[in-house]
Amino acid sequence: MAVIDEYLKGIYGLLKEQNADELQRYLRVEPGNLPAVFDQLVQELRASFTNNKAIDRKINQHIPLDDEEEGGTSQSFNTFIQTYLQYWRDVNFQDLLETHVKLSALTNTCITALSHNQGLVCLPATIQICDALAKLAITLDKRPDLTQQLKRAASGSDGESRKTLVESTAEIIQKAFTTCLGARTSNPSGIKDGKPEGKKAGIFQFANLVLKMLFQCRKTRLANQLFTNISQHAPPLKLYSDRQRVTYLYYLGRFHFSNNHFYHAQSCLQAAYDQCHFQFTSQKRLILIFLISSNMILGRFPGQALLARPEAAGLAEKFMPIALAIQSGNMVAFKHAFSRDSSNERWFFHKGLLLPLQSRCEVLVWRSLARRVFNLTYQWPWTDNGKVPTLAITDLVVAAQLCQKVLEGWEKPTSNPLFVDSVSAALVPPPQGRKKLRAQQGVLFGNKMPNLLEVEAIIASLIQQKLLKGYISHAHKKFAILGSKQRGGPLTAGFPSVWTALKTRAEEEGRAEEVPGWVKNERKRIGGVVNLSGIARPVGAK
Repeated sequence: MAVIDEYLKGIYGLLKEQNADELQRYLRVEPGNLPAVFDQLVQELRASFTNNKAIDRKINQHIPLDDEEEGGTSQSFNTFIQTYLQYWRDVNFQDLLETHVKLSALTNTCITALSHNQGLVCLPATIQICDALAKLAITLDKRPDLTQQLKRAASGSDGESRKTLVESTAEIIQKAFTTCLGARTSNPSGIKDGKPEGKKAGIFQFANLVLKMLFQCRKTRLANQLFTNISQHAPPLKLYSDRQRVTYLYYLGRFHFSNNHFYHAQSCLQAAYDQCHFQFTSQKRLILIFLISSNMILGRFPGQALLARPEAAGLAEKFMPIALAIQSGNMVAFKHAFSRDSSNERWFFHKGLLLPLQSRCEVLVWRSLARRVFNLTYQWPWTDNGKVPTLAITDLVVAAQLCQKVLEGWEKPTSNPLFVDSVSAALVPPPQGRKKLRAQQGVLFGNKMPNLLEVEAIIASLIQQKLLKGYISHAHKKFAILGSKQRGGPLTAGFPSVWTALKTRAEEEGRAEEVPGWVKNERKRIGGVVNLSGIARPVGAK
């Protein structure tokens, strides 16, 4: 018997048995570690089945169409098998671009077969083929020498932006995700015996592949609709495997991070980190990098116990200079932590963390700087004498100007004068002139020197964000602290914990309970369409 005859009979038998796992092993698409029968099959296809019609006749001979009964076959499945055999006959794994074209066509026919009523048996095979397509697309994305010609061919004369190869691959795989998400089930919730029912078992497998593609091509905004659909139609995430949960929560956390929803981001990333097995060090490290960043923006810093773990190796050198600068209110150290001289700028930029950490953490540095100035200028000890503790904004201006001068390279004078009119006057401009600062290197913007109006605006912003408690007296140019008696002193009252303030604000805004894109519990469905076909009868019918 010819190899192709035996192979097709085996597939038909697996369809009758509804043996999805064994069918997956029959339908491999990647080279390497293949059974000897695959080599024989390929040789026979290339020798005797150069005509597609010959392959079609063989398929119809051994896999007859019968989509009415359980285990039957459909035309879409036969088309998939035909494309599959053509793929192995024509593929040249040395030509990666051509392999991607053929594998994309195969994936499309496979997803079409999956969408059929009897397509559940194709689910593991579809996951396997989509995973292979995703890996190939990422490999090509890292080979600009191969994709350059493709980009030139895709660029049109009308000037419209074209989709990248990775983005096109994500769209193909998203069809499988949509098929699984919209699959009909006996239970409206999509849950049966405590597990996702039918094709809904593949929702997060395909979702994770799509998210991997979108993050690879930096089109994360396209993931918004995917998360919305999951929130509305997917079963609870806890019903899926650890691997699927951890991967999905990692990408969901990164999505919220990129959209400046840091409270949601830390919730997802913390859950992903806790559920990731300790042996997967590299995966835990990826999660931890964004988890630390999210928490630092929220005012929580990594402890020594966390930084001593294997997955945190080398992260202390990256994050601790920033954390110490924030805690001490050292604006100069904070700016230097992101400078090119620190060797960390490129690392943060590559991870997509440079701008979020620079812009969001600088707010916290200003809060700590204000607290430090208040601590230095207030007449301690504090007593409950009825007077409202205040911080002179002019003192904070002097501190900000001192930081700006240090960043510009101002120096201490060679001769030590006995008297100076202010702290910042103790520095003199460098002989070679002030250092030219880039926009992000200055206290405010480049070489702009902070003034009273700008510092007052920063204080007002901190009050609005609830990072400071009190009000501004414009007449006296002071920040007044309220509630010192009730909260145990002006430092506790006027400078609340950043994490506590942001958490309280999230709870007040209703953002603490539910995280968009994360289905935690089974939805209670009210209403809906009831199918009375074959049950309801006309009035008066017997």
